Amino acid sequence: MIGIRELDAASGAQVRLSNARSELDTLLAMQLAEETALRGYVATRDAYFLEPDGPPNPQFDRQAERLENLLERERIPGAIDAVHRMRDLHRTWENEVALPLRNEPTSRQAYVQQANGKVLTDEMRGESQTLRAALTLQSNAVEETLRNEINTTVGVSVGLVTVFAIIAFGYAVSRSQALTRLVREQSLVDALQRTLRVSGERLPRTSMGSAYTSATREALVGGDLLDAWRAGPDRGWFLIADASGKGIQAARHSAFAQYAIRALAAESGDPADIVRRFNRLFISTFDDPSVFVVLFLGAFDARTQTLRYASAGHGTAYVRRGTLVERLPPTGSIIGLDVDQKYETESVPLALGDIVLLATDGLTEARDQHGELLGEDRVASLFAEGPSDPQALCDRLVEVANAFSGGVQDDLAIIALRVTHEEGEGAATAFSPIGERSAS
Repeated sequence: MIGIRELDAASGAQVRLSNARSELDTLLAMQLAEETALRGYVATRDAYFLEPDGPPNPQFDRQAERLENLLERERIPGAIDAVHRMRDLHRTWENEVALPLRNEPTSRQAYVQQANGKVLTDEMRGESQTLRAALTLQSNAVEETLRNEINTTVGVSVGLVTVFAIIAFGYAVSRSQALTRLVREQSLVDALQRTLRVSGERLPRTSMGSAYTSATREALVGGDLLDAWRAGPDRGWFLIADASGKGIQAARHSAFAQYAIRALAAESGDPADIVRRFNRLFISTFDDPSVFVVLFLGAFDARTQTLRYASAGHGTAYVRRGTLVERLPPTGSIIGLDVDQKYETESVPLALGDIVLLATDGLTEARDQHGELLGEDRVASLFAEGPSDPQALCDRLVEVANAFSGGVQDDLAIIALRVTHEEGEGAATAFSPIGERSAS
């Protein structure tokens, strides 16, 4: 007959395996947080991004040691070696990427160093996913073995079943707490986005397409934003934005951006004035130099077929005329750095059939297995050769990014607008709330 000793041993093993998965996810999250902080520093030159966790960051090795201690009793083949490889990759990332960029963020090698850093982080993610799968497999094996022993034991008493139920309940609580740490923030982000975001509208005499694909759950990124709304029978606005950070913080900042810009646009018709006022509002509201927003705000007038826009550091913005692609450069710095930052409004004449394309950096920064970025040049070429239908174009770009990188590792938002003869379907929805694919 199975005894309490066996039950206790199995329950202890399950708790250790659950804790190991939680510690592993924390280890990977530390690397992702450091990479995000370094990216913010390179973009802004603000040392605030590097505090308090370096680089170098001794907390990473201490976290890895805690994970190794949990794994020692489980004897999972290759588990501790996987943690050692993650530590080695992190050390390489610090020495060859983070520290050089910290010392010389404007170096000519900065772009290459950041690309190499993405490769190292992706390798760490791969080690983490492999180890997590091994931990889950081991946990399932323990559960299955124990279940079989109980099922094949004829003389299990009611008291023993009660003891097992108590132990199993204790394990379930422990495992639930660990899993809650992993999914709570993403669930709240999803709820926040669905609750706060409003649907975009099709702009006058245009056809529109959009796409949004979420990053891996480990990255917990929620800061990409798409929006479009009418300002009259012949005019409308469209917006794409990317808030720094991850999880609830980024979702909160992007939701704030959407509502604040809509409100400001109701008072002013000048994109630069709206972005300038939003920059001041954002800084006074959050008062945190570690947060910022990259955005492109466009105003389309169907009567004159003119696009007027202001861009706060947004790089991936183009207009296509036939097969010729023209880049729409930023007209000011990113939101959140300088309360007195000035912005300019640029005017772009559009003809029937011209297409405006905007995308967040999840598109250009999609990386292949060698760490090479998809990049602005490839995106421009894909745009030049892509479909004329805006939704088909957006879908094609997501498809290419996924194929190129084996699955994009950052949130990716795209919006395309094509000038047409017809009014279209009135003020029909152009795209659904973020996270849901729309129909064109």
